[in-house]
Amino acid sequence: MSEEQSTFQDLLVDEEEASEVLLTETLIDYIRIGDDSGNIVPQEKFEDLTNPKKVSVILLAQHALEGLEMEEEQWLTPTEISEKSGIKKGSVYPAVRRLDDENIAETDDGSYRIPSHNLETAKQYLTQEEN
Repeated sequence: MSEEQSTFQDLLVDEEEASEVLLTETLIDYIRIGDDSGNIVPQEKFEDLTNPKKVSVILLAQHALEGLEMEEEQWLTPTEISEKSGIKKGSVYPAVRRLDDENIAETDDGSYRIPSHNLETAKQYLTQEEN
C-alpha cells in the first residue's frame, strides 16, 4: 500500500488567483466595487471599523481594483485614501503610520499600499479585537 508522495510541484500556486481569492474573502463584508465606475461602495460593516481598519480596507480595495484593471497601481496617497474612504485627511495620517509601523502597509514617497505578501496579515488585522 503506497501513499501519494508530495513533490515540489505541490508547492506551486497561481499567485494572482490566490491573491484574488484572499482579497475577495477579506473585502466582501466591507465593500463592493462599482462595476462601471470602479467606485468603492462601503457596506454596513465598513462603517463600524476604526479608522486604521477602514484605511486597510481601502488599500486592499485599491489592490483589488488594480487586479481588476480598473486602476493602474496599488499605491494611494493620504488624500486619495481620504477621498475614497470619507475619512478626514487629518485622521488618515495616523492610520497609515500605524499600518506602516505594524508592517501591514508599506510606504514609498508618501504613498501607501498593502503588498501581496501582507494580504493574509491584513485579513487577520481586520478581524482582531481592538484594545
